[in-house]
Amino acid sequence: MAQLRRDYDKFFAQDTEVIVVGPEGADAFADYWQKNDLPFVGLPDPSHRVLKLYGQEVSLFKLGRQPAQVSIDKQGMVRFVHYGHDPSDIPANEEILDLLQKMNETPVTVQAATSDWARNNASTRQIWKNEP
Repeated sequence: MAQLRRDYDKFFAQDTEVIVVGPEGADAFADYWQKNDLPFVGLPDPSHRVLKLYGQEVSLFKLGRQPAQVSIDKQGMVRFVHYGHDPSDIPANEEILDLLQKMNETPVTVQAATSDWARNNASTRQIWKNEP
């Protein structure tokens, strides 16, 4: 989350809302957000409902949730998914910011892949298709 905070102004300039989903309960989540003065939205997900929607991996052997980045365009379509293989497997902010710029410039005309499909075919998926 430190890297997101560091470049939050750049995400904001891309007309992007950063939402971090975590496994903690609402009180623990609010306390963490307040102590760390995080500028973006935090969504507690102790029941793992959001996790399941986007196919985020939970592995007891790897100490819980693995990182996942999902970029959703303004039409609600998933345009980028990255599932980390370990806690440090997180795309660089520059990569995400470049993808956001492309998302904002390039309309999509294909259906986004489901998280199961993306998960079974690669750790990172981009869905781009220019309109004719």
